Amino acid sequence: MTNTFIEGLVENDINKLLAAPKSDLHNHSTKGCRLEWLAERIGVEFPKPPQHLGGLDGMQDYFRSRIKPYCDGFDGALIRWEGAFAEARRNNIKRFTMNFGIAEVDMLGGIEAFEKTIEGFHMQYCPDTVFEAELTYPSCCDATLEADRLSQYASSGYFKAIDICAGENVQPFEAFLPLYRRAEDFHLTKKMHVGETGSASDVKRAVEVLGLSEVHHGIGASTSLEVMRFLADNKIQVNVCPSSNVMLGFAKDYASHPIRILVENGVKVTINTDDLLIFNSSVENEYLLLYQAGALSAQQLDDIRLAGLG
Repeated sequence: MTNTFIEGLVENDINKLLAAPKSDLHNHSTKGCRLEWLAERIGVEFPKPPQHLGGLDGMQDYFRSRIKPYCDGFDGALIRWEGAFAEARRNNIKRFTMNFGIAEVDMLGGIEAFEKTIEGFHMQYCPDTVFEAELTYPSCCDATLEADRLSQYASSGYFKAIDICAGENVQPFEAFLPLYRRAEDFHLTKKMHVGETGSASDVKRAVEVLGLSEVHHGIGASTSLEVMRFLADNKIQVNVCPSSNVMLGFAKDYASHPIRILVENGVKVTINTDDLLIFNSSVENEYLLLYQAGALSAQQLDDIRLAGLG
């Protein structure tokens, strides 16, 4: 049987890659659309991002100075959310996860209005896509306070997962226990940004302390056979974002990206965009970059694609 996706990789055929069903399971919603789409929509010509952004602070500086001034505020967020769903349709994303902060829910007037808005974009652009909204909190948050008011965001059932982002080792993992335990009451999938800048032991401890079933980034685990075995044995999924890692300086290049080590050691991984608006590399291009760099074979990449759909 012909495999269109593998053909697309081997032949460098973008149309074949776009046609294949894919997932994007790590996508920051307000940075989830293509730069080209946004430029056309608002009539602004943006420069392409530099190849190296100088870490998380450099990334935020670039976004705040070169992109956000042209699409800020309520209307700007709506446009960027719409663009994320437009990209899901263009790229045949059949399983799509985006994270949202509580401030974004509040901006729309609460969970009912938020759900109506986001589902409007979902139904308009990709109604056949399984969409999973993820509730994310900054690593500096007061987890006890947020646990006390989680029900106003999670009780409707619209959010399917919880996440902590915006810097590692800001607080001990134990500080987030009240929030993650409360999340269990709403059957939220427990995730966390860990192992992007942190160590393999950080990844393992986060999983153990908070009961995570997925890790965003997690490439630090590649430095420890013990931790990779732990992740594989416990079926912990690692949602990898190659261009993000390379452009922020957390991976040297695509050829030596840690995803290869994770895959070779049996860790379940997915391939995702992280902040498409900043890194300017959509899902099909992430696969292609890894293939062309020789990081993984076409078959390995296809296996990852299929696993992300499951």
